[in-house]
Parts: sequence; structure tokens; C-alpha cells
Amino acid sequence: MLLIITGGVHSGKSLLAERLVQFLKSRQVALAGILAPGLWRNGLRQGFDLVDLGRGLSLPLARRRVAGEDSDLTPFAFFAEGLFAGARALDVKFCRDAAVIMVDEVGRLELQDKGWAAYLKPLLGLDSVIHIWIVRESLVEAVCRKWQLQPAAIVNVADAAGLAELKLALAQGGIL
Repeated sequence: MLLIITGGVHSGKSLLAERLVQFLKSRQVALAGILAPGLWRNGLRQGFDLVDLGRGLSLPLARRRVAGEDSDLTPFAFFAEGLFAGARALDVKFCRDAAVIMVDEVGRLELQDKGWAAYLKPLLGLDSVIHIWIVRESLVEAVCRKWQLQPAAIVNVADAAGLAELKLALAQGGIL
């Protein structure tokens, strides 16, 4: 089962995902995957950290590049330690025992077979888990098409009942 949390830029997708993670932890649900909460200042994302949900480890993942630095696909410079931690957190062998696997965020890099793309198909092969992907609203259709996904639910953070919808979908999936 796949659930998608969506919304626009700076809409609170990761915040909703964090609230869901806290709820699942309170229910002792085995989690794996990653959260990537943004670091914002004056309405501009300055970077983001990486939280390995399986180990509870938090590391810097990326920070905004200094003006004038070369950039290929992103205005962010990535830290090797954060990338390594993300790769480990999304490695199928570390996710096998999880009931829920979260990937924050599946975006433009993954659509171009970069970022976390190499980990997504093997994770989708674990059919005894619930997958929760955080995807920018403008990319949901492209992400579903690329990975041939049929989400059980797409929850927009603009929906006031978003967390309740996610809990209901998890209950229907046998997690709660």
C-alpha cells in the first residue's frame, strides 16, 4: 500500500509527516526510511536535515549554495555524511522489518534517476509494508507515472483532516 503526502512548496508536507511519525512511534509501529525537514529563513529554504527513521539519527543533508557556486539540478550543496545515512536508511535490507517506510521527499532529482531513485523500486518490492512518500503537488502525476503507482490515498496538507485521513488509511492497511 502506498500513501502520498502532498502540497506545494513550504506547505508543511514534512511537518505533517513528522506528526504522523510521532503518532506511529507512540503506537510502537516499526518505522524505516527518511524525513528531510526543511530549514527556513525569511520564507526561503536554507537547507534540510536528514532523519533516519529506523535509527533515530539526524544529520545535515544539504545547505543552500553560496551565490555564484556551480549548480547542476539543485541550489543545494549536499553533505556526504547525510547522503550516506540516507542511502543506508533506504537500503532494502534495513527496511525489511518495518511496517511503514517513509520517503521524504520524492522529487525532481528522483524523476531524473538521481537522488534516492535507485532505492525506490527495491523498496516498492517490499509488499508487506505501507509506503508513505512525500511528493510536491506539481510532481504527483509524474511520480505515479514513473513508478507505475496506484496510491491508496493522496493526502494534501491543505486538507485540515489530513492527519486523520492518514491514520484511517493506516488502519485500513492493518497497521493500527
